[in-house]
Amino acid sequence: MSISITALYNSLIIFIVLFILIKITGKKHLSEITYYDYISGITIGAIAGTASVNENVSIYNGIVGLLTWIIVPMIISYINTKSLSHRRLTVGEPLILIKNGIVNDLNLKKARYNIDNLLMQLRKKDVFNLSEVEFALLEVDGELSVLKKSPYNAATPKDLNISTPYKGLILNLIVNGRIIETNLKLAGKDSEWLKAQLHLKKVNDLQDVIFAGFTSDEQLQIVTKNNLLNSQGKL
Repeated sequence: MSISITALYNSLIIFIVLFILIKITGKKHLSEITYYDYISGITIGAIAGTASVNENVSIYNGIVGLLTWIIVPMIISYINTKSLSHRRLTVGEPLILIKNGIVNDLNLKKARYNIDNLLMQLRKKDVFNLSEVEFALLEVDGELSVLKKSPYNAATPKDLNISTPYKGLILNLIVNGRIIETNLKLAGKDSEWLKAQLHLKKVNDLQDVIFAGFTSDEQLQIVTKNNLLNSQGKL
């Protein structure tokens, strides 16, 4: 019983420490994580797990280990923002795998890529012919960025001199049956107006609404529990 209480206590302490440290370090999208970040994350997880349940490891040593593996990468990240050479050393730099439609065999070897890997990654970018590619760069996070030759790019409204209406963000007015009052005020509306609009759409119970959003062109979009999307004209 004492071991269980100790494990629970240690786990709670480690959780709180990790929570605080992660809030300090900030958010990073998974696609932006480098191999160095990945290794650090695995190590931090291993330290947290060990310090939580292993009675032979003191909670203080666990916290010191976590602080080390979180603060040191933060310092390295800060240095990377100031020094290009240091960033290239620790993070690396993009590799040009295709330039002007020609495959760079030397960079393929550096990236430990073969032509099959390259073709597979191109297909994931909806490119099935090497002759369509102007540039292909392997980013430091392992993602392949592809620039097609101009004849193979899809025409945009700008290319066709077509004007398009402005589309801003949709304000979430209702989420899972709960009115978001702050967004309702931003929209310049009140709860009475919202309930009236719901009634017009034959929605009488707020709990039936999974999502209701107010668009930049003043349209109310509603998703109810029956998964039907209703759209009202300008209000």
